[in-house]
Amino acid sequence: MINCKGCGIFYISQNVLENDEAYLEFLEKYDEGLIKRNVDVEKIMEKEGLIRSKNQIIKMVEDHGIKYENLPKVMKDILSSREDYIVYYKLFDENTPDMGHSTYEIGIDPSLAEVVEKSGITKLYKFQEEAVKRILNSENVVIVAPTGSGKTEAFAIPIIQLIGKKIEHFGTLRAGERFVRALFIYPTKALARDQSPKLSRLASSIGARIEIFDGDTPSSERQRIISNPPDIIITNFDTLHYHMMHRTSFSRLLHNVEHIVVDEVHVYTGTFGSNVHFIIKRLRRICGNFQIVAASATISNPLEFCESLFGIDFSLVQEEEGKRGRMHFAIIFPSLRTHRSLVIDVLKRLASYDYRTLVFSSSHLGAELTAFYARKNGINISVHRAGLLSSYRKKIEKEFKLGLLKAISSTPTLELGIDIGNVDSVVSDLVTITRMIHRIGRAGRRGQESIAILALRDNDPISQYYKNNPKDYFDDVDQGYVDPSNPVIAELQILASSMDKPIRKGEFMNFKNILRKLEYRKILFEKDDRLIPNYSIARRILEKYDIRGSGETVTITLNGKKIGTREMPQALKELHPEAVYFLAGSRYKSKSFKFEKGIGEVKVERLPINYPYYTKPLMEDRPSILKILDKKQIVNIEVAYCESLIEKKVIGYVNFEIGSEGVKGQKVFLDKPVEYKFQTKGIVFRAPIPDRILSKTPMEKIDDIACSSYHAAEHVTIEGTNMITGGAAQDMGGIALGSSGLIFIYDGSVGGNGATRLLYDKMDLAFKRALKILKECPCRSENGCPRCTYSYRCGNNNEYLNKLGAKEIFVRILSGEVTQIGLPIPGERTIV
Repeated sequence: MINCKGCGIFYISQNVLENDEAYLEFLEKYDEGLIKRNVDVEKIMEKEGLIRSKNQIIKMVEDHGIKYENLPKVMKDILSSREDYIVYYKLFDENTPDMGHSTYEIGIDPSLAEVVEKSGITKLYKFQEEAVKRILNSENVVIVAPTGSGKTEAFAIPIIQLIGKKIEHFGTLRAGERFVRALFIYPTKALARDQSPKLSRLASSIGARIEIFDGDTPSSERQRIISNPPDIIITNFDTLHYHMMHRTSFSRLLHNVEHIVVDEVHVYTGTFGSNVHFIIKRLRRICGNFQIVAASATISNPLEFCESLFGIDFSLVQEEEGKRGRMHFAIIFPSLRTHRSLVIDVLKRLASYDYRTLVFSSSHLGAELTAFYARKNGINISVHRAGLLSSYRKKIEKEFKLGLLKAISSTPTLELGIDIGNVDSVVSDLVTITRMIHRIGRAGRRGQESIAILALRDNDPISQYYKNNPKDYFDDVDQGYVDPSNPVIAELQILASSMDKPIRKGEFMNFKNILRKLEYRKILFEKDDRLIPNYSIARRILEKYDIRGSGETVTITLNGKKIGTREMPQALKELHPEAVYFLAGSRYKSKSFKFEKGIGEVKVERLPINYPYYTKPLMEDRPSILKILDKKQIVNIEVAYCESLIEKKVIGYVNFEIGSEGVKGQKVFLDKPVEYKFQTKGIVFRAPIPDRILSKTPMEKIDDIACSSYHAAEHVTIEGTNMITGGAAQDMGGIALGSSGLIFIYDGSVGGNGATRLLYDKMDLAFKRALKILKECPCRSENGCPRCTYSYRCGNNNEYLNKLGAKEIFVRILSGEVTQIGLPIPGERTIV
């Protein structure tokens, strides 16, 4: 858009162009006499769908049952922006779940019931009461309810009641005769410590003890716990994994566990979930059967997910809405500025009205950049994310709780229920409605009126889709996904199982090939009809294994000192030589990248504050199919789910200026590319030939246009359908195999993470949504734009794209054109 208030010139380009290209187009139109002067700019912007009129906004608000003048002042300020399109407004009324009976009335021990009542809970919510009854009835239960709705009481009260009955029956045992009866497992140590005081108050009421045992527990406390075991231990899966395979004194406390509670179970997706699946199997080998209670924020498939994760049947207790004050929720699209400019502007407005705000980004880089620009605008803000020291994160939490900080820029670390005090407002980048509910659940928990803003991105397909179809946003609820058969994780976890205790005949029969492989490599050997590990080799293999990934990581060092780690293959893309990497508010440049035999190191140097660039990699990927796992027809397109080998190569990188928010930048090629191969799972299909557009293409350009059409189709299939897979696009990669039409979409984690399985199960919907995105995007550019065909993750700098060709491909798919996967054509170039 070009607008000169001095001379009254106004022009909007219908194409997505760089600034210099847009200016040349403007000059051509000016010379042709097509530029208008002294027009009503706002009316034209309203007509073009760049902004809404004030009357439209007022009607949108009042359609939700509230007078516009009764909105909080800051909300009216935000909605009055003339640089953004107000997509949607929704009023969430003050809510309290349906009430049930008191703990006294449902037969809870009077001492425990008294503590519950003194904490302010005179009656349980109905979902809490239902959960208590089912847990007392020895069922495996998954409790699904919003953040802050009382899930902790729903599982803690019945488990403590059951333990109390055992204590009453056996009496007080001497220290040497006590054992742990229950494990309460949390995904983070911070959340465990946050919940501990509440759980201890409940447990002590019936004479039970509860202790935290994890990586942050001091050695003196560990020894005390081992010498005098509590009834309940609060821990995490990382700690269990380590102590079981090392057969420590702590692991011997686990032999009599009868109940396991897994809080925030929705976190255990992907490779982390695959590891948890095996750790639960290992626990059963040690202590036999036990009851499992899982607690989760909202996901669309809680039973299916938990049954896959834990390998047993569950019953479901669900509460749709938690307790909160009235909340004003808006979806906003930044028409005339960048996404980050919108976020910073909203933050400034909220800060000016003294609102305490959480601003969420879905990546490390996003959180760091938001805080970077917010500070430049005078906002008192700090970063909270994984990868920062625990002591630093605790300091940020405390400062926010005390009111010393007005805002926190966070990754999903603060989606979980850590108590950070009073939150008045939440601003979030684009995530699924499920994740958004987790995030906005942090606000208004004291009953105060609150504000929540979903800031769509200015340049991606799914934001453009939701701008045009906002009601679909509320229907795209996440599915939990996990791949229990991940062969890489299975091999490492079976090896860890042999460290826990020897493997008997008949165990792990679904993984005979892995057992044979470990025997062949002399890592396992048979003795007395059992498989025993070669302990020195096994320890060396498992020593650096991280259960939150697939095992292979690189260490980041500065002047010889470790400052962080990153998992492969992500490390290849983010830490290749000359890459700019953000860590704890500072920027570093990778000076060397070394990865051999599963061990890697990146040496970095600190960059000056005013360094003007960040980087994205230029990639060459090559896929091959190892094994077809499943195959089906979508309309008439053959689609396969398969095991694949992905060969990744970083050949260079693109420099982007800080603040440019660009999707294209200046290319720099590496003297020596860096490479990595890994096995994973994914989808493959052959897209139809876009004959109509190719028939109008000069012969010498046919291959280029075909490649570009397939590349654009691959982008839209992944990026444009991100929300129907619960935001799993970040866990996938894609490759268009030249002009062959073969498109590979693969799990980005070694061995697979289950993300592409979700997409495979929804491919029909994925194709329909991809076509809708291309049809609804108003751009007239041949290669499309960030709102339809571009991808943030593109390894080719968003080049070699053709929008019309991609559109024709999806029209042909949905019209019933037949294709078979067939074989790749040797020598075809790949585009990622």
